Amino acid sequence: MPQDKAWPGKLAGQAGQELRGSMARKSAKVDKIDLKILGVLQDRGRSSNLELAAKVGLSPSPCHNRHRGLEKSGIIRGYRADIDLAKLTDYVEILSFVTLHKHGRTQQGAFEKLIEGTPQAIACYQISGNFDYIVHFVCRAVSDYVDLHHRLIEEEPNIASVTTNVIMSETKKFAGYPLKELIEPAETKPD
Repeated sequence: MPQDKAWPGKLAGQAGQELRGSMARKSAKVDKIDLKILGVLQDRGRSSNLELAAKVGLSPSPCHNRHRGLEKSGIIRGYRADIDLAKLTDYVEILSFVTLHKHGRTQQGAFEKLIEGTPQAIACYQISGNFDYIVHFVCRAVSDYVDLHHRLIEEEPNIASVTTNVIMSETKKFAGYPLKELIEPAETKPD
């Protein structure tokens, strides 16, 4: 599991910018073949170009060109290994619901920077509602989280409250975005 420090990854400031940006940003132009390529790569990121081409019904050269185009456009941001952490170590996952005293850009930025520097924070979201952020932590044990929690509160006096929930089990694992449902037009049912 991650060591000590503060909170990381694709974090609150970035997530907030993406949310605001996605409302104003137009969707990139992709067709059904691009969606097939994305679907295959989302499921099997290590597919060879020949495998990918066969699965989407293209010859290798056009498939390679489309694949590279999706990378260059930023639609494909990168590739990662899906690690089964339970096979490596014991760990605990925690969701912390954070409220700040002040909500100016400077104060939010300070909190987000703290989170970005914390390896145990594997995701952070700026949210609406009763809390300002949800931070997803992974630690070796609850006691390690408690130590981290105290250190973060000491480092960031703008943290007003933290509500902590230990994840008991994962009932649905993120396996990719539902591209078809998000991008293709909804079929209308006849009356």
